[in-house]
Amino acid sequence: MTRRTPAVPFVIATVAIIATAAALGGAPTATPAGADRPRVSFERDHELPALHATRGDAPAIVDATGRQVTLRGVNVNSLGDYYQADSTLPTVVPVTDTDWATMAARGFNVVRLLVSWSSLEPRPGHISRSYLRRVHRAVDAARDHGIYSVIDMHQDAWGKAIASPRGIECPPGRRPAIGWDGAPAWATLTDGADTCTAGSREDSAAVQSAWDSFYADRDGIMTHLVRVWGAVAREFRADPAVVGYDLLNEPNHGADPNFLPRLTHFYRRAIAAIRAAENGRRGFHHIVFFETTVFGVAVPADFTADTNIVFAPHNYGESIGGLPLAAIFDYFQSLATGYRTAMWIGEYGWFSEPTVAQEKLGRFAAKEDALLTAGGAWWQWRQACGDPHSVAVPGGTPDPVLIHFQRNRCPGDQNLGVVSEWACTGRPYPRFAPGRLTHRSADCTGNARIEGATSHAGILELWYPGAAKPVVTGSNTTRVRHRRVDGGWIVTARVRAHYALSATTT
Repeated sequence: MTRRTPAVPFVIATVAIIATAAALGGAPTATPAGADRPRVSFERDHELPALHATRGDAPAIVDATGRQVTLRGVNVNSLGDYYQADSTLPTVVPVTDTDWATMAARGFNVVRLLVSWSSLEPRPGHISRSYLRRVHRAVDAARDHGIYSVIDMHQDAWGKAIASPRGIECPPGRRPAIGWDGAPAWATLTDGADTCTAGSREDSAAVQSAWDSFYADRDGIMTHLVRVWGAVAREFRADPAVVGYDLLNEPNHGADPNFLPRLTHFYRRAIAAIRAAENGRRGFHHIVFFETTVFGVAVPADFTADTNIVFAPHNYGESIGGLPLAAIFDYFQSLATGYRTAMWIGEYGWFSEPTVAQEKLGRFAAKEDALLTAGGAWWQWRQACGDPHSVAVPGGTPDPVLIHFQRNRCPGDQNLGVVSEWACTGRPYPRFAPGRLTHRSADCTGNARIEGATSHAGILELWYPGAAKPVVTGSNTTRVRHRRVDGGWIVTARVRAHYALSATTT
């Protein structure tokens, strides 16, 4: 398994899996019609329509006309600032135009684009313009291939500076820890706490102490990250190719049992900073994506009155750990129901034995469709040989072949191409659907059915994979058009009232 130190130490307790969001309470009311709609002028040839979220009884990600949007894609970590355990092994692989084209040909219309606080604010109060230009270039390159970006403030086990010093001797049952990614060294406040780990990258006293310092806003480090979010939002305030912002990847609890109100406080402050930055010239409110903690603990349902938000948990059921993926889906859906938000799976995926995992992916796909989620993003496009996930421990070496969405041969980062067993990620799906979907299903062989209801006739847009032109039938469905694109077809149809559309090549 290439991901030997998991991104999610998936230890959500069984009692949490069967919990319901009803206990959370305090849900906001539905979004009024037309509220918080983006104000955007479309100036570029490759402009994507701006999106926003609704919250209420029928939450969704929607475009300016109210069509429900599904976003399917992959995580891209090429801009991540990772600890380098082996100076001969790069920690990331640059993303190229060929990569963007290949993603589009798989039917992907979104990437979760990882950025690092350590690169955004390398010195206290200094925002790196050069790094922001790199983020801009990635967003623009994705847009030119019809791909949206969710900008994700990524961290794993706090940051690079958590690594055990060379030569350290750990007590029995513990071992030196490798460094990871996220916070800059100047924001890593541990008071010299022990860096040794019992096995999980999250469990060292140093990691716990760093999170406690963050939640206490010690030396203003939480305030710094809030301001960083303001700077990022200011940069992209008028860019419709940016769907929105994932506030913080997999936050840890720290050692303080009173962490949850403090994490909630950070979420509120970050949202406020983002909204203030977006209120500038030509700006509009982008979607804010938020997660559970790394252990699956959720902030309260009433943590914010902001309506333009989406719940974005990570589902590694039957991938990391043995918990059933369907049960985890149901747990997260119960939370989304309590939040009255759409659910978008920010990470999922398998990292070994593709022939075995293929069946699990099929069940994941069926459950994702049945729940009418807003989509999700596979972890990850390609993993470098020097990525801490690959090296895993101090002095470690990567496996000969790393399995993510593509295979990567080590050493040398030789791209062996997309894993064929992951073809079901490119199954048919409605990118834009008038009104609200009432049914969405597509098997991994290409048989798809879409049902919905709309008060106003509009254009449905369907992605369909493969070279064979799909046969489309339906009710209250007219003006069906097919457009051949790399990797498949874009099918459009005018739909009205209660509509249904089926597509197949058989």
